[in-house]
Amino acid sequence: MIIFENLRQIIHISGCLIALLFRFITAPWALLLAVATLIHNILLLPKYAPQVFRNQENLTQGIAVYPTMVALLVLFFPDQLILAGGAWAVLAFGDGFSSLIGRRFPLLPLPWNPEKSLGGLLAFILMGTIGAFAIMAGIGPIPSLLHLAFIAACASIVAGVYETLPLPWDDNIVVTLTAAGILSLTWNVDITLQTSAISAWWWGIALLINLSAATVAWWLRYVSTNGALGGALIGTAILALGGMEPYILLFVFFLLASLATRFGYHEKDLIGVAQKSEGRRNAKHAIANCFFATFAAVTIGMLEGADPLLQIFYCAALATAFGDTIASELGQIYGRSPFMASSFRLVPTGTVGAISIEGTLLGMGAVLLFAFLGFAVSMITLDWLPVVVIGAWIGFYAESYISGVWMEKGIEIDNEWMNVVNTFIGGTVALLTAAVILSL
Repeated sequence: MIIFENLRQIIHISGCLIALLFRFITAPWALLLAVATLIHNILLLPKYAPQVFRNQENLTQGIAVYPTMVALLVLFFPDQLILAGGAWAVLAFGDGFSSLIGRRFPLLPLPWNPEKSLGGLLAFILMGTIGAFAIMAGIGPIPSLLHLAFIAACASIVAGVYETLPLPWDDNIVVTLTAAGILSLTWNVDITLQTSAISAWWWGIALLINLSAATVAWWLRYVSTNGALGGALIGTAILALGGMEPYILLFVFFLLASLATRFGYHEKDLIGVAQKSEGRRNAKHAIANCFFATFAAVTIGMLEGADPLLQIFYCAALATAFGDTIASELGQIYGRSPFMASSFRLVPTGTVGAISIEGTLLGMGAVLLFAFLGFAVSMITLDWLPVVVIGAWIGFYAESYISGVWMEKGIEIDNEWMNVVNTFIGGTVALLTAAVILSL
């Protein structure tokens, strides 16, 4: 059985070598190759190599999902097949070697998912980086080897971590979309930090503004001491590198989310669902909600000129966090029939993973409002507003769905981890949707 599983992983890895053809062919031919591989895996592979199929594996699992995700990558990046090849390499080399090496040298179980190992995660990051670097260098052209190593490592690290989470989706889907999103975010980054947006004077002004804002927020008891420091660092990075437009969105997010947390606090406290410490947010909350938005803002600052995909990702990621906060905080007050998003089973108010129709509608409205604000400050154009809204809706609903699945399985849920997950989903869905639209 182990021999057949190893054979499966070898096929999983070696299949990515086809991506080297992307140097010589166009997107239609690349798509044709992916579709041909899908047909081969469904119709022919079971005939001559049935041993590579796992017990009771159906067509919604790895063998068929793998080429399907490759086809999606080509659709996402028809004019940049190097990105499609890079994401494919992270999937092939990272996921494949994670299984091969992780079984042999597991080292330690991961604290957030004991079924995954530290050895497997390290193998994913190392081999995913090497594989993505080699495949993308083979496809070319590349800005520089250092730049290529940087983006390959970023994609492999983030995709590797997400692969270890007990998400209710096939690993091929999670890894592919995660790697594709990170490669899109980092491809145009100037890692030399020589852009005109970076200056010591502007950093000082940004730091002064955010220390002042953090002090006021701490005095109003909106944040704890470490929350004020964490928020000041995030705000400084976004203002200094991203500029005033993303900073305005961050400020509005913080203000309205804080007010929503305080709204009806006594009532929420009586039923045991109120935010601890009288609603004061700490550094973990700030980092969890703003991690990927900050990443996008920093990336914007490391570019020469605006990038619409990065701006869409930033807006969608923050809109997801905002919609989720409003749906949760106000839904606990106005929601009348909470239910699990994964099974639609009615549950008591405050159950982790539960949503309500009222809370969901309030969250969707909050996302729409936030997207219009993004348009108002010229962060996105009106054409991209529906993309941001749909991405954020999917993002904050995905969190409830995942939480519901984990609760049904008895998996302990960390709310901060879930905020990192949902903001990335929302931002990535919007980014990849926009990439497809731009390619049409």
